[in-house]
Amino acid sequence: MIRSAALSIVLSLAILPLAAEGIPTPSEHLRITVGADRTLADYRQIVSYFEMLASRSPRVELQHLGPTTLNESMIMAIISSERNIARKDRIKEIGARLADPRGLTAEQIDALAKEGRAVVLVTCNIHSTEIASSQMAMEWAHALATAEDEETLRRLDNVVLLLVPSLNPDGQIMVTDWYKKHLGTRWEGGAMPWLYHHYIGHDNNRDWFMLTQRETRAMTRAIYHEWFPQLFVDEHQMGSDGPRMFIPPFSDPMDPDVHPLIWREVNLIGSSMAYRLEQQRKAGVIYGYSFDAYWLGGTRNTGWWKNITGLLLEVASARIATPIWIDPTELQGGRKGLVEYKAQVNHPNPWKGGWWRLRDIIDYERIASDALLEVAADRREDLLRDIARRAADAIAGAAPGEGYAIPSAQHDAPTARRLAQLLADHNVEVIEEPGGDFWIPLAQPYGLFVREMLEPQRYPEVRLVRDSEALAPYDVATWTLPLLMGVEVRKTTRPGAITGRRLSESLLLETTPQRPLPDLDSAPHFSFPAGSAESSRVLNAALRGGGKGWMIDSGTSNGRFLIDQKGAKAAAAKIRGTGTPLTPASVPEGARSIRLPRVATYKPWNPSMDEGWTRWLLEQYGFATQTFDNRTIREAAKSARSLLERVDAIILADISKDIIQTGRPKRDPARMSYFVEMPPEYQGGIGSEGAEALRRFVEGGGTLIALDSASDWVIEQFNVPVRNVLAEARPADFNSPGSLLRAEIRSGHVVTTGLPSELAIFLDDTTAFQTAIPGSESRRQVLASYPEDARDILLSGWIDGAGKLTRRAAAVAVGYGKGKIVLFGFRPQHRAQTHATFPMLFNALYWSVMSEE
Repeated sequence: MIRSAALSIVLSLAILPLAAEGIPTPSEHLRITVGADRTLADYRQIVSYFEMLASRSPRVELQHLGPTTLNESMIMAIISSERNIARKDRIKEIGARLADPRGLTAEQIDALAKEGRAVVLVTCNIHSTEIASSQMAMEWAHALATAEDEETLRRLDNVVLLLVPSLNPDGQIMVTDWYKKHLGTRWEGGAMPWLYHHYIGHDNNRDWFMLTQRETRAMTRAIYHEWFPQLFVDEHQMGSDGPRMFIPPFSDPMDPDVHPLIWREVNLIGSSMAYRLEQQRKAGVIYGYSFDAYWLGGTRNTGWWKNITGLLLEVASARIATPIWIDPTELQGGRKGLVEYKAQVNHPNPWKGGWWRLRDIIDYERIASDALLEVAADRREDLLRDIARRAADAIAGAAPGEGYAIPSAQHDAPTARRLAQLLADHNVEVIEEPGGDFWIPLAQPYGLFVREMLEPQRYPEVRLVRDSEALAPYDVATWTLPLLMGVEVRKTTRPGAITGRRLSESLLLETTPQRPLPDLDSAPHFSFPAGSAESSRVLNAALRGGGKGWMIDSGTSNGRFLIDQKGAKAAAAKIRGTGTPLTPASVPEGARSIRLPRVATYKPWNPSMDEGWTRWLLEQYGFATQTFDNRTIREAAKSARSLLERVDAIILADISKDIIQTGRPKRDPARMSYFVEMPPEYQGGIGSEGAEALRRFVEGGGTLIALDSASDWVIEQFNVPVRNVLAEARPADFNSPGSLLRAEIRSGHVVTTGLPSELAIFLDDTTAFQTAIPGSESRRQVLASYPEDARDILLSGWIDGAGKLTRRAAAVAVGYGKGKIVLFGFRPQHRAQTHATFPMLFNALYWSVMSEE
């Protein structure tokens, strides 16, 4: 149903006077002008506003989803008519039944669709510098809570809006505090020298299939275990020098396995949003641009495979809340869907340049959000029927008895259990059988999601014209869990009933399943496999608890860890939680003792998400960690206390050599070299002094571990017999935007202890090594290499130029003075997703403190 533009303008922009309902506007309550230049409400102020709104309006209820990483309260506002709020439990029940329609007749589905209400989830500000939606959320909530016009009341009676004002509250506070601190200075609106999520920064929308972070888990539970919305819209901001707003339809490619009704609803809603924006003279709206419909890992994207229609909104950014002037000559295309900045069918009304403000962003977001509610109200029954149709089709799409088995008897049984639990946290039906195997039937509402997560991907080729080069993926091209996690999963058919219990969402609830514990008084020592990341949880807990540890059969695929009885008792909770199998043992001759390594990650002033992920991962697995910034490393060159006195191993995460050395990004002659500088105290890299300090650290016996692009800095600064053969490669020569590749693992070294002969490694950069025969002063060993035939390299995803990897090393260990260097040409801990290769990083850390044979 289409309503007049005049009415839509009134609904989008009108603010009722205070006297109308006795409910103050956000500006009145906070005593600031929300949306004004250089004015921001921080997350705590936003929470205070929503708390006031919920206390005064029967249309608003507040749900606390759980604590954030830094223990703020993550909130979601439930906004609807007073009648719907009073019967929200029934609305949730209807949503759950339609999301899993097994046992319902067509007549029952129709009756539930008539009785139910469309549940619409809108999430804001997952990327903290994309600040406008957190401010818009308050104004939108106020308008919905106080309006008395017939159209708003109709929408509220047909829709339950779940509004999350920030998916990253910690980061919203950081960005707001940093912005206010530098108002009126040359650094106003500039970037912070640290991540705007305590661990993962901008990568928090890459976590939605692995569910590692608190915020992701809390939201996942609300969506897939409690509310079961039909629509999910995630509001973002993008660059400043292109279109003003991206609204779906998405660009190609799309995943053909996603139900076509998803794309029809996406396109219907996106077109309605664009129509309302155009009516209100909002220029620069584009569709079919840059953002594709294939990648699974993001917030709303994951819902596509779970029968939820997800939309992405992207609005051009200002400098946080500081206006920017954009000259018409600076507006550009150059991305998929807009090669040149001009009018075309998906961009019919280009913005012509000028001032761009926080208020502009808020207005674009608000109009689109109101259009979302309009369509949801108009199509309420359709949306409810459609989600039941999609779920029923997913169930019917599986052959009788078709599913996946995860056997308990395999190389890494604890991680296999973790994979099963992860799927259960997604609300996938996972049955634990009496013998310990897991069974995942495909005939279930999330069957498409199961298939997508457990099978390899082949990114489809998209060409602008026939015979042209295929376009590279927008983001990573694979998320195949069995390969990422190193777990054996078998697709099979199991006729007949399956006995066992369904797993619950324990990780989402931050609880640990309690498995049987062996008799820890039965032996003085216990051994367990070394090739599992879960084994490190046990070993580190034992070492932290005062126990002793060893590695036995180091350098072989049969390698094991050994702990004494005291350590085993200290690690009892981890043993029960991981299901690590302990075997009574004695300390054999040749066992190499291990203590808990002291580890530092290098933290540059140009924030590194890879450093944050590394830090998070090490903490989760019980390593003793600290961070070294540029100043710490530089000062170590002239300090009486060397780095070696403080740590055993230093990790350089995936950070470019230029950032490490100078703090400045690489200057490409073909591109503009300008960049916005940090305040003076946050400028520079480790410099020559820091490089000398790290050389002394290694020469004296320390271990330096470099991940991916950081290897280039080590190769340049240390005289090692290794070179990166892809160091100067351009995308036209080699491109692996995020794929799983086959690597052959070499035995005979501590770093590869316990690992199988082949692993899938995740590569999304241009790093591969060639080694040389060293002089007598050095030792080198290839730890992992790519196959000789380029056709054998790609396991899942997309790659161009695979031939450049053949017979090249993926990881190398080098002896240097009394110390050690480990170069990884990939990220073994990538976004805490690559469980299969975690042990390589962990073993490198144990190598730093291991006794000699």
